[in-house]
Amino acid sequence: MAFGPLPSRLTGDRVARGAIARSGKGNDMTQPSQSVLINGFGVLFVILNAFGLGLRLSVGKLLAVAFAHWKIAVCALVVNFVVIPLLFVGYLRTIASSIPGEIKVGFCIAALSAGMPFAPLLARLARADVGISTTLLVVLTVGTIIVLPLGLPLAVDAVDAQLKASTWDYAWPLLLFLLLPLILGCCFRLWWPDLAPPLARWVVRVGILCLLFNLNFTLVAYWSLLVQTWGTESYLAAVAGPFIGLGCGYLLVTGLRVKDVRIRHAAEATTAVRNIAPMLLMMIFPFAADPLVTVSITILNTIGIATVLLFVLMWRRAAAPPDTRPRRPPDNAPAAVRR
Repeated sequence: MAFGPLPSRLTGDRVARGAIARSGKGNDMTQPSQSVLINGFGVLFVILNAFGLGLRLSVGKLLAVAFAHWKIAVCALVVNFVVIPLLFVGYLRTIASSIPGEIKVGFCIAALSAGMPFAPLLARLARADVGISTTLLVVLTVGTIIVLPLGLPLAVDAVDAQLKASTWDYAWPLLLFLLLPLILGCCFRLWWPDLAPPLARWVVRVGILCLLFNLNFTLVAYWSLLVQTWGTESYLAAVAGPFIGLGCGYLLVTGLRVKDVRIRHAAEATTAVRNIAPMLLMMIFPFAADPLVTVSITILNTIGIATVLLFVLMWRRAAAPPDTRPRRPPDNAPAAVRR
């Protein structure tokens, strides 16, 4: 009996899995050590980043900003956990339907991971409102801890990816490595307020170093897959990710008629880039046996940060820098003032 050609989705999955098998040959001795380094530095970054965020948070100021701009906070939750995931899933089911299922899972994880850890840094670089950016970061991070375990099974089923895990498999890494360090950081700031600022600076620096090590070891370990994935149109799909976030952020502040440019750019930057911390936890724990999930998250994060950074630099250039030049006294001022 003769069978027709397989559907493109299954063909892409089999090609991708074949590439994984071929890339794994000859690397049996180095792969375990590479995985330990990648996973270890990834978990360390998540813990240190969450703990450092807690050290920097002033709970009273955070609540004051959240209540003062409650419409932006509520709309940001709706945009990040309803609109953006629906747009991602729709894009994966239509335009990007031919890419492998494991890569689709990585994109679904990204769609439900809101609250970029470096959003306040991007806001400061863009001369935007850092307070709004920090508030949205905390609100979206807590929202991710709740929504990701509940929404990811639905999103994976929607894109028809043959990868399954329970809600608890998604939830426990977020609770242990993301929520707990955040709470401990806030408690440390309350108990030892004088020690929190200098400790936060070192924690953040070490955390960024761990992320750089994680990225470098990931590129080394999965370089062949990153190259082979080029032919699956996954990079084109990854380019759409940050533009979906930027577009939704623009619609958010435009719909609310936000006039302050600093607040607009803070909300747009925080919405545009997804949260790398829960993405790292998902690829390390529930999907550790699926290399293409790691590849897709690495591609999406790299392209997303680079794209949004370009917009941030354009916003910074367009923002009027503070006038630091000394003012010339009027001609009718006393001679002593003019001198």
